[in-house]
Amino acid sequence: MVTTPAKPEKSTERPEASPLLSASVRVKLPEGWDTTDEALMRLSSLNDSWLFELTAEGELVIMSPEGFGSSRVGMDIAIQIGAWSNAGGGGVMFGAQLGVRLADSSVLSPDTAWISDELFGERDVSEGYLRDCPELIVEVVSRTDSLVEQQEKMQLWIKNGAQLGWLVDPSREIVVVYRPNTEPEHLERPSILNGEDVCEGLEVDLERIWT
Repeated sequence: MVTTPAKPEKSTERPEASPLLSASVRVKLPEGWDTTDEALMRLSSLNDSWLFELTAEGELVIMSPEGFGSSRVGMDIAIQIGAWSNAGGGGVMFGAQLGVRLADSSVLSPDTAWISDELFGERDVSEGYLRDCPELIVEVVSRTDSLVEQQEKMQLWIKNGAQLGWLVDPSREIVVVYRPNTEPEHLERPSILNGEDVCEGLEVDLERIWT
């Protein structure tokens, strides 16, 4: 008698998720290592479970994807900025996949960024990383982030051309506002963030993220 082999049972187990790093990891690169836009983009495409940045000293910074809590907060803020932009604020918005090559040669990625039409101008969208620092930068501190490192990163944004920066820390329920040539301003559970003279008319409601 001929028997038909039984079909293998389909596994009901989900693929193992990429582990979250407890903090970002900095890797020293060999001298002469290729850190062009194309090389870093290629590295990102080969390792899509991780996010990469580059310091001005040539160190590769490896980060895990953000958790759902900080991702939710970042998206909520981004949606409000996008609504203001589309309603007449103008400019171009970017999310966490944006790479910005700053004047000091570092490459950073914001959680959310906005750049004016005047600064963005008309450019080839097939170019590598953005070469102009966005005027507004938003960074959300996740539970795996180092607050000190995030503060240093925001200072780098301001040093390299950002005009307004919001460092939002949901777990500590604070927002640190960064502006050029002034000390950071610490706000406890602010209900509204104002775009000031950088994004005139922008008001971001934060009540939802504190609940």
